[in-house]
Amino acid sequence: MNRQLLYFMAGVAGTLLLQVGVGALGPAGIVLALAIPLPAAFIVMRWGGKLGGVVVLGTAAIIAAGGEFVACGGYLLQYAPPSLLLPLLLRRGIGWDRAVLATLVVLLTTGGLALAGLSAYQGRSVDAMVGEYVGSEVDRALAAYGEADIPQDRLQDVQLFLKKSGELMVRAYPGLATVAAGTLLLLTTLALALLAPGRYLFPGVPFHLWRVPELLIWPLIVAGFATFLFRGAPQTVGINLLTMVLPVYFLQGLAIVTYFFRKRGFSPLFRAVGYLLIAVLNPLPLIVAGLGIFDLWADFRKPRIKKT
Repeated sequence: MNRQLLYFMAGVAGTLLLQVGVGALGPAGIVLALAIPLPAAFIVMRWGGKLGGVVVLGTAAIIAAGGEFVACGGYLLQYAPPSLLLPLLLRRGIGWDRAVLATLVVLLTTGGLALAGLSAYQGRSVDAMVGEYVGSEVDRALAAYGEADIPQDRLQDVQLFLKKSGELMVRAYPGLATVAAGTLLLLTTLALALLAPGRYLFPGVPFHLWRVPELLIWPLIVAGFATFLFRGAPQTVGINLLTMVLPVYFLQGLAIVTYFFRKRGFSPLFRAVGYLLIAVLNPLPLIVAGLGIFDLWADFRKPRIKKT
């Protein structure tokens, strides 16, 4: 009981500290935001859903006690499913990929219903709300660049890029929201897998052997045609579908890279540098996504029989 009390206090304190850090760091706090579900999720994996649920409710109660009722609702909507549902599914022996997918469906459903309710309450369309939010963020970025010491011609290029990016984000916000939620769940799953040895069992196929269902290639093909051959609503649907499907193939490409890292016996430091380069160095993300797509035909991880 004393150990569970200690875990409860540490889980609530860790979650609150992460949220304070997110607010203090501003845009850079997005890195800490991705870790907010981890304390409660680890406690669920270690001790079960009851203690994890108490951690989530305790955190929400402290936030609400400070008068931050909107922040409390946002925490429960955004972080309760990855904090509770995801590890509960993993504890039941459901593979990590299916657990992530099921939690993603729940997270998007509850978030969509909340957004629709807010839209009805304010008497504004969801598109208008999203457009206003994206527009405000673009204006902030434009103001920041305007204050920086940037040549005028370069500043005009940056302003044009930000405006075009804002327009694309408004059209693709369902796909971008799905990718953001999926990234949160996958990073939480990765952290739980790294913390698993000696503490709990982690179910599912090893990541380096994981692959996408073959039928997913058809939504990718349809999305490509809709994006590049049509205009209006079909193109918008294609852009959102492409936004959601391409990261899945990037994940499979990353699994292929991990397979060869393991096969060649590269050190953890070399792997870390490799993953970092893949994440930030263009066009490596597109190349890795291409590996995931063409693995359907090439089967890069199939054992090769040497001919003599």
